[in-house]
Amino acid sequence: MTSLSAPTGPPLPRSTPEWDKVREAKLDALSRDPFSVHPTDYPEVRPEVVTSWRRSMLSGVDPAGRAYTGHETFQSRTRLAAVARPIMNRLKDEISDLNCWGFLADRGCRLLTAVVGDFPEAERVHRQQLRPGMCFAEDVMGTNGLGCAHETQRAFIISGTEHFRSDTEILTTTGVILRDPFTKRYVGTLGAHCLREYSTAALLPLVIEIGRSIEAQLLASRTDGDREFFDAYSAAQRRYRCPVVGVSRRLFIVSTEARTLVREADEELLRRLAEESGSRTRTVCRHLSSGIVVTIEVLPVPQPAGEFAAVLALRTVEGDTRVPERNSPERPVDFRDGLERAVRDRLPVLLAGERGCGKRYEARAALTERPRMVVEFDGALAHLSPDSWLCDLADALSDERAAVLLGHVTSVPADLMTTVADLVAGARAAVVGTTTDDSAEDSRAVLVRESFVVMLTAPPLRERRHEFPALCESLLRRLVEPGADKASLTPRAVAALMASDWPGNIRQLQQVLASALIRVAGTVIDLQDLPSQHGKNRTNGPLDEVQTAERRVLMAALRETGGDRNAVAEKLGISRATVYRKLKRYELK
Repeated sequence: MTSLSAPTGPPLPRSTPEWDKVREAKLDALSRDPFSVHPTDYPEVRPEVVTSWRRSMLSGVDPAGRAYTGHETFQSRTRLAAVARPIMNRLKDEISDLNCWGFLADRGCRLLTAVVGDFPEAERVHRQQLRPGMCFAEDVMGTNGLGCAHETQRAFIISGTEHFRSDTEILTTTGVILRDPFTKRYVGTLGAHCLREYSTAALLPLVIEIGRSIEAQLLASRTDGDREFFDAYSAAQRRYRCPVVGVSRRLFIVSTEARTLVREADEELLRRLAEESGSRTRTVCRHLSSGIVVTIEVLPVPQPAGEFAAVLALRTVEGDTRVPERNSPERPVDFRDGLERAVRDRLPVLLAGERGCGKRYEARAALTERPRMVVEFDGALAHLSPDSWLCDLADALSDERAAVLLGHVTSVPADLMTTVADLVAGARAAVVGTTTDDSAEDSRAVLVRESFVVMLTAPPLRERRHEFPALCESLLRRLVEPGADKASLTPRAVAALMASDWPGNIRQLQQVLASALIRVAGTVIDLQDLPSQHGKNRTNGPLDEVQTAERRVLMAALRETGGDRNAVAEKLGISRATVYRKLKRYELK
């Protein structure tokens, strides 16, 4: 938890003349372009408050608004709410003399619980119909204590006319962020509000102290298994001079050194190794999503029945000294290096990825790099003639001169999968299997993972922006009839395509280009020839770099949560209302 920061600029307003002066400054700021608003323009107002006004204006908050955004389906039964319940009950008694009411919000700044003291104006507070799910985030409610603490991740107090919305100018509001002492992650915000004339210098320090009590209770509520896991992880960080990762059913902790090596795509692999190790220590060799080969020492941590935890020490294989840079849209991971090395060393490799991202194309290219006969099999067709299909696969895998491309591996019938797994594990031929990221997690998937030594992920099209110009040129060559004039894209059309999310990957891009060829009058495809949803916003025109990045983050969160808007808001630490507003802005479904 952050402690109370030293004040900057003018003091907190506490009298009517001071609040009137702040209101005049706010009205002037509201009359201006938000991009031109700067704290130095209003020396009579605390600079952090002016900055918050500017953020509120840019978020489109209505200063005259009176509605409270809520979520009817919001679930307030969280671990934070359960742990804090007895402390919030004590808070009710402690703040009665201060004419205050208390709020506990989750990491999305949505109300979990509210307590109202016994004081003359309490009935007025009750009439606000406070309910779980009401959002106090700054981009929804504008400048307020809870929202500013949530936005800046430090203790905040807002008094009177410093609030952005005029309906809250009669209040003083506070906010203090809460962190889980075990994971160090931000879990919620605590606040106490009162009518502005009742504000005292003791209010914010009181809320900070109560917040510390909640954090202490969060730590005390951890199970013995959690404590042992964290202790083992901390000990391994001190003991091993290599990247260390901690994995349990609920947690995935990566050391600072490990962040240069382990990426999000590797989480499932490391979690599976931890779970499969049981109670025995073992060392395995695996390819990470970056193509780096590492030996992984799995050190199990004792846990209660039904749980698992382990600390993993990762060491790069001698001779493979590359240190991958952090993955980003500007510098994507080239998974092809790992694929080519695995094929060259005749290690069975499983290439996963989203549908339509070009897995078969990449696998075929790696297999044909060195002269050999490539034999292709489709696991989804094995059920048509099981015996014949299995016999042909066995012959191909036993021929060291051959290269085998096995598509849709997890679609192989369950009664054939054990035999297929054994054949792949003992293959003399170079073999690459392909599967989609959404393959079912059943016994077949487990057998697949056990038989393929190397597992790699082909990144989706939206993460391969550097390939767009060459890829579009290649696809246009295929779409234009032989002898016809060569088609091309203008630079701004290419930029618009690069800004799209491409859930259908290369297949979808090919469809878009085919549609554009029909629309265009000549041979040069420009922005207006593309379908409107690709890289453009109907209201605001082409997306700029910041909007493109924000749209990409939203799409990633939607994919990871299966489209659950509540989960997206939780993951990104923003309100559900903000999620819906941004989805509408970027035309995302």
